[in-house]
Amino acid sequence: MLNQKKKYTTLIYVNTKGNSMDFIFAEIYRYRFIKKITIAALIISLGIGISTIKVQADDMFMHDLRHTGRSLYHDVHINKLKWKKITGSEIWSSPVVGSDNTIYVTSTDGNIFALNSDGTEKWHYRAGDEIYSTPAVGADGTIYVGCKNKKLFALKPDGKLKWVYFVGSDVYSSPAISSDGTIYIGAWDGKLYAINSNGTLKWTYSTAANILSSSPAIGDDGMVYIGSEDGRIYAISPEGRIRWSFMTMAKIDSSPSISDDGIVYIGSHNGKLYALDSKNKGKLIWEYNIGSNIDATPAISTDGTIYIGAKDGKLYAINSDGTLKWTYNTGDTITSSATVSADGIIFVGSWNGMLYAINPDGTLKEEHNVSRFPILSSPSIDSNGTVYIGSTDWKVYAFGE
Repeated sequence: MLNQKKKYTTLIYVNTKGNSMDFIFAEIYRYRFIKKITIAALIISLGIGISTIKVQADDMFMHDLRHTGRSLYHDVHINKLKWKKITGSEIWSSPVVGSDNTIYVTSTDGNIFALNSDGTEKWHYRAGDEIYSTPAVGADGTIYVGCKNKKLFALKPDGKLKWVYFVGSDVYSSPAISSDGTIYIGAWDGKLYAINSNGTLKWTYSTAANILSSSPAIGDDGMVYIGSEDGRIYAISPEGRIRWSFMTMAKIDSSPSISDDGIVYIGSHNGKLYALDSKNKGKLIWEYNIGSNIDATPAISTDGTIYIGAKDGKLYAINSDGTLKWTYNTGDTITSSATVSADGIIFVGSWNGMLYAINPDGTLKEEHNVSRFPILSSPSIDSNGTVYIGSTDWKVYAFGE
């Protein structure tokens, strides 16, 4: 039995394969909900239309409102370490990049960091509890972050508090900001919250179970999509009304992504990737059985290929018709969500501590041994072609050529 009084997430190493490592993550943040916890119960895999999509930078989880994972930048490399910055604890979230190339990243000891592109610190803000949420940056430069202490923080570009909204439960989900400035975020109480840009509540919608790491995706029509641990993905109107839901029959901790033509993709703990027609009440178009737990969010390239990692350690490339294109085996669990550069290179991290750059045909372009600790974070790319990623070794890394 693990010590249930420990404050921060505990990382345990069990050497069961000679020189390789099996990584067991103890979800300390679940302790308040689970009375009796065994080691077995703690072994998990966690990530935790082009014409209208508006992205200036990789300034939110999965780069844009539709969670396509597409970067605007090309000719990106990871063969050279430019710098690394130690934070106060493990990094489970993903770095995001503001329009001025400021890097924002959070750590599980409750710190929100703003870093210059050379790795020096601009400022940091102490939120007071564990953070697993990836920041989102609004059009006016406001930084939004969810926290385990039931708060959604809004920080000014200089790091000073703008406002804080008390959510009804712990927040592990990452916020999304619609074109009208509404902030959407999920919480452990199972609700999707819509918060006005001034920090007041707009509305809530209740799902039938907890929302852990699923982050809202927003369609070009303003429809909001989010997964829940009740096994459903929900489509909620900008006014907070349910349009449709789809049952996967297993927990959803993955976040939805939306293609240029409105197809919604979502992964589930049953090992299946689903393609749903948002224009036809979420009707199932196809499902692909990966056969291994999915916590990562699907990335979608401009040619419609879907890239998603799974617990079996493989990155899957799925054609838009639901057929398999190729797989790339990293050899360890993938909960990192992929990033696709403008020239089609796929970047993804693995629990083996490696960062990979994969060609569109599934061959390895480059790889970098980041750390001996697992990478749960997803990569981001700035306008200089620098790739940023966090690690559970407490550091954020910058790679380039």
